[in-house]
Amino acid sequence: MKAREFITEREMTPKYSDPLPKSSMYPDMPSSSPYDTYRFGMGMADHTKYHENGPAKNKAVTVAYSRGEDEIISATEKKLGQKSELLANDGSNEQPGTNTQSPVAKKKTNRYGV
Repeated sequence: MKAREFITEREMTPKYSDPLPKSSMYPDMPSSSPYDTYRFGMGMADHTKYHENGPAKNKAVTVAYSRGEDEIISATEKKLGQKSELLANDGSNEQPGTNTQSPVAKKKTNRYGV
């Protein structure tokens, strides 16, 4: 038995769609066409105007959320001969002025221990 014989879902049920933010599918843009997806992304980014402000300007940006993604990006850079400039360091760190102690008072027990 092939999967397509028993997978009959044609719509995303509320069980799956309710927790999602606004999501759209583009029936005329198959996921197997990277060029169409690229053109759509370029249209959203509007690279027709040059923006000289900002750390990335009008350049491509990658974000690695895990070591695995970082390895993939590094290997692709090496394979394609691309060099990158670091915009943010590894990890997600709190800024120096962030409170490290809770401003909420600790729970106090009454004379009954509650």
